[in-house]
Amino acid sequence: MGNLQAKKLILAAGFICLWLLSTAAAGEKVVFLSNLPNPNDYNLFANGGWDGNWYVGSDTLWVQKIAAPAQGNYKRAFLGAKLGRMKNFQIDGKQPWRRKPIPGEIYVSISSTFSWNNSPTYPLVSTLDIPLESSTQSAVSEVGESQWFWKEIPLSRIQFNAENYVAVWSPTGSLDSAQKAPILAGGWGTREIDSWVCTEPKILTPPACPLCPQKSLKPVTAMEPAIALKLVPEQKESDNPRVSILNVEEGKRFESAVPYKILWCSVQGESVERAWIEVSTDSSHWNKHGRFLWKAPYSFSLNLDELPIGPDGKSWVRARAADSAENVGSSPAINLFERSE
Repeated sequence: MGNLQAKKLILAAGFICLWLLSTAAAGEKVVFLSNLPNPNDYNLFANGGWDGNWYVGSDTLWVQKIAAPAQGNYKRAFLGAKLGRMKNFQIDGKQPWRRKPIPGEIYVSISSTFSWNNSPTYPLVSTLDIPLESSTQSAVSEVGESQWFWKEIPLSRIQFNAENYVAVWSPTGSLDSAQKAPILAGGWGTREIDSWVCTEPKILTPPACPLCPQKSLKPVTAMEPAIALKLVPEQKESDNPRVSILNVEEGKRFESAVPYKILWCSVQGESVERAWIEVSTDSSHWNKHGRFLWKAPYSFSLNLDELPIGPDGKSWVRARAADSAENVGSSPAINLFERSE
């Protein structure tokens, strides 16, 4: 009997140790704060079908109350929104498959009160990076599932142990309807009023956050807008995704004589969310080129006539990737033209 009790005590101690370990590990994880605790539960409107008129534009401002975050060992903070179905148009008016997103920007801001006077505003994403709306009349490339986009903000902007209010809108005047603007994802929620949409914001000089008259503020119930705050603890550089360029191939397209190359890349890491290509004329100053890839295989098609070329005739490229904690890894840079010779 004594041996049995001893075994039970050892087993109980083991469970306590496991619980403590899991609790400690949980404290090191990324914290996602939104109306719905699972970011994958925002699957309405922005992927297809009825859009509910949930567009983000110059005449719509979405507001989300974020529950008070507890104090923690956080080093970085991000505001985010899940967007999709960006509207697009024919580039030359002749070839229906040559399409381009309507140009514009989506902005975010955060405040400790239901007012954004003098609150800093941040560009969240360009419409060039949002997955495009499909069409029943023509073949549209770069159509895909809606995605979360994140913008890092100073940690000092977060009010801990108190509520925060996040606003999402567009300062681009032409994004004024669901037929022109991207769609904000939604998810099934409750009838508790903790999110709103302003349909007649007073547009101020960008990038200031618009003001919203009380009469134009409408509560959102039953469905929750995909707006969130992400808090990230201190990370090790070894946690960054490991990225490399494996191979460069020649590509062919029937509709264009312009040559292009395909970069086959390897991305390894935990919870990798997206990968992209950056280009440079001097291997020192880099700019993102093309769109994000959100899943493997990480292969990128690059039109050579769109790549910048330095005074020495070189065009440098590198692949980069980010995980859910916004750790970023980068491949060694290569001179694209020399690599193909």
